[in-house]
Amino acid sequence: MPMKYLISFDKKICKGYVEDEKMASDLESRWYGIRENNYLYLDIVEVAYLLLNNRASIVMDNEFIIDLDTFLKKNYECLKDFFWPKLIVYKDLRDRGRRVKVLDDDKFLVKDKYGNLRMVVILEEGNMRDVSTILKHIDSSMDNNLKLVYAIVSLQGDLTYYELTKIEPKRD
Repeated sequence: MPMKYLISFDKKICKGYVEDEKMASDLESRWYGIRENNYLYLDIVEVAYLLLNNRASIVMDNEFIIDLDTFLKKNYECLKDFFWPKLIVYKDLRDRGRRVKVLDDDKFLVKDKYGNLRMVVILEEGNMRDVSTILKHIDSSMDNNLKLVYAIVSLQGDLTYYELTKIEPKRD
């Protein structure tokens, strides 16, 4: 039976953290969280995913929370506009066996089954990005030797992935 993690949640910073070294090391080896001092800090989407899969219990205000619905209701102010698309993409990638590291609000670093790394940028249908932003993502991923993938979440929650690359025209 897989380990169930005990995660404390800090409402002030909207992050979970793990104090137990064995649990923290196990989560870290599975590409969860970021190590700071003696704690492993988890993004709210990582906490939500672990709760959704019955892999965690959350300690908050001297109370145990074991289901996602209760956790989200108690931490509503921590949910940014972009939380649901981010969770949809995160869950899909993890459920496909990918290792996922949260980079920021709309980007993940993803390692596939073969060890290839990709930067996945999350977009919500209807939210436009200007060409300069897309080019920055392409240049940033290429500079870091990563493939760039856009994960577009439809208003119905459907997910489509597009790999982006830059083609330089050649002159004859």
